[in-house]
Amino acid sequence: MNNNESVSNVSNVSNVLEVINVSENDTMNTATEDTYINEGDRFGSDLEKATKVRRETAEILKKTADILMQSEIAGENSSGKLGFEQDIVYLNSVRENLLQGVFRLLVLGDMKRGKSTLLNAIIGEKILPTGVNPCTAVLTVVRYGENKQVIIHFNDDKQPEAMDFDSFKERYTIPPDEAKKLEEEGIAAFPDVEYAVIEYPLDILEKGVELIDSPGLNDTESRNNLTLGYINNCHAILFVLSATQPCTQAERRYLENYIHDKELATFFLINNWDLIGQKIEDEDELPEAENKIRQVFQSNLSPYCQNNGRNLYEQRVFELNSLAAFKARTKKPSGSLAGTGFDKFFSVLRPFLTQKRIIAELLNVKGLVRQIYHQVHEAVEIRITLLDTGAEELKQKIQEVQPEFNQLVEIRDGFKNEIRTKSERYANELADDFCNYLSNLDSTFETDFAPYQPDLKVFDLLKGGKRKEFQENLEKSFNQYSNDKIANWTKTAEQKLKEAFSQIAQSAENYGDAYTQVTDKIYAKLNEQKIETGTVSSEERTPGWTRWAGAAAGIFLGNPAGAALVGFGALDWKSLIGQFLTAVGANIFLLYSGGAFLGPIGIALAGFLAGAVQLRLARNKLVKLTKEKMKESLPNVAKAEKIKIYNFVKEIFNNFEQEVTQRIDSDISYRKVELQELLDQKESQEIDKIAEASRLNTLNQEIMVQWKAIEAITDKLLEQTV
Repeated sequence: MNNNESVSNVSNVSNVLEVINVSENDTMNTATEDTYINEGDRFGSDLEKATKVRRETAEILKKTADILMQSEIAGENSSGKLGFEQDIVYLNSVRENLLQGVFRLLVLGDMKRGKSTLLNAIIGEKILPTGVNPCTAVLTVVRYGENKQVIIHFNDDKQPEAMDFDSFKERYTIPPDEAKKLEEEGIAAFPDVEYAVIEYPLDILEKGVELIDSPGLNDTESRNNLTLGYINNCHAILFVLSATQPCTQAERRYLENYIHDKELATFFLINNWDLIGQKIEDEDELPEAENKIRQVFQSNLSPYCQNNGRNLYEQRVFELNSLAAFKARTKKPSGSLAGTGFDKFFSVLRPFLTQKRIIAELLNVKGLVRQIYHQVHEAVEIRITLLDTGAEELKQKIQEVQPEFNQLVEIRDGFKNEIRTKSERYANELADDFCNYLSNLDSTFETDFAPYQPDLKVFDLLKGGKRKEFQENLEKSFNQYSNDKIANWTKTAEQKLKEAFSQIAQSAENYGDAYTQVTDKIYAKLNEQKIETGTVSSEERTPGWTRWAGAAAGIFLGNPAGAALVGFGALDWKSLIGQFLTAVGANIFLLYSGGAFLGPIGIALAGFLAGAVQLRLARNKLVKLTKEKMKESLPNVAKAEKIKIYNFVKEIFNNFEQEVTQRIDSDISYRKVELQELLDQKESQEIDKIAEASRLNTLNQEIMVQWKAIEAITDKLLEQTV
């Protein structure tokens, strides 16, 4: 490929990028009504362009992998392979991750918040029924599909079942009031269903938008396990509230337990803003009523809109009229979104998805291809230099660099040992923390449980022999208390794991620098000259395994931008942390919140109230009995669960260690293979040195072209967002 072809390649790539030139701040500051008229259409258009950028980038990665593969095949009949098999696998993996990448939005909110209408407004078509919502009791994923269908996934060995929309509504819809009652009681409406997938052939879904609708906010073990997995793997959360019910206790609890400190962008969508006017008699009082409601939301939501000292409330909280927006979006042509709140919402969501996330992904991919080019360039230089070296002399050179290869193994082992040391330390710390935390809950129970206690009127039920209803309310309150306590400890655990992987990322960088110094020595001995580093950045010379380790650690640190480099499997590590801790918590409290624990307390209280004792004394008796039972039971429960925490944390670190070790071994192997392949070829046949040097220089040029093409895409995007 010549230079003209290189310029053409880069030029063709940049044609994809006639997009996205309004930053979030610019949009918020300069918007007018005309700007918002087609904001929904702009949203879809920019998603399409962002998808094209992804596809174009993926195609460049494919070309890069193909070039390396063709070179390895050609090398078998000339001077031998250069050992790029693992890089080829890596490039293809990153390519697949880019092509499969979606803009995943998790929709959270309590029932009767108008989530279905809101989702239909975002999509621009009525997919989810409104009124009676079939998604109230089933977590639902809305994604692209060529056929309109619903696929039910079960939580046992039963195969997924596909059905049409009418069948889904008929079989899996229950009235909202019934769904709410079941949720409050912690009973699944459809216990055998894990989640449902709605597939629909819509443009906005084909462009990569995936919406996950999580039903309700009540905390149950199965729901938390599934929802937390999506929270840790989504790109933004859309938290739906209602202007007619500002920030309920359940909403505040969920935000504090599961959203706070997650380092995820959360957009708060205050639905039904248009209904405020129905609550007042005099229209002149509407502005004052709206301001009072705004103050309630601002007071409750501001803590969740802070980012590095910046208050992003105006860019994260939106007052919406979903029904009006839905009607506007389904008009042909689309109507204006002005006055619905969706104009402002789309103007912020659009650059968030189509600019910031794409740029973060491409910067990582750009670094990957640049680093591969540096590897190719170094390998080509060494190979061309050694073409004139005889077989015996080459054997001698290989022996001379063996001490350096031993040093690379020592660096690998040093990094492995550091990971293992941190693994043991943090596994023990977290296990001990959990054991101590659980064992001492009784010491603050009187104060902590006060906000959760059932309404005092519930005790009257005991006089009529209705202990079952009292038992249900007591268990519900205790489950809420226990979930909140475990969620609080989970935050501490996540912070410790972030601390651990932050240290590991720094260690990877340090070991990577030492590794590079040794590979430079190998290069100098083989080339009989010191490697020139003046025009090569430290990032370009960073070993591939160091980049992977940093990206994988970054996921634990709340930075999912490196997910394409790491692979989706690594993302599951972070999901498993939250899922496991939630499950452990639920299991622990089941041990002493069932009939064996709360039952006797209820019976004791029944006798206690038989003499018409004051309700205040009954409350004190309840707390005292519960505290005594906790003090008796919790230490044993904590000891039994401690080993589970320890083993799970160890498993996380072990997975990381195995993956990074494999990558280091692969890097060492490719360097050895490169030399051994050349030696084998020299001993078995005559090599056409001129033709081989030409082939290798062409390889170097072709990989550089792909690197420049990636740079052209990334630099163009960066210019448009400045």
